[in-house]
Amino acid sequence: MREVYFVEPNNLGADFITRVYKELTAPLKTMPLIFIIPLSIIIGFFAYLILNQLIVKLATLLQYGF
Repeated sequence: MREVYFVEPNNLGADFITRVYKELTAPLKTMPLIFIIPLSIIIGFFAYLILNQLIVKLATLLQYGF
């Protein structure tokens, strides 16, 4: 079977930025749920603390709208 296409490695221009990018994205490729679920809970909690009543009204509107 022949190769159909070749995807080149990510290169963000500066070597330092590329190295940091690769170090940050490597765990996301192997175990994404371990990072995404706690991060979404933390973001949701802080959004609730900052936007308090707006979040409650938006959730209520979405519940009755759908």
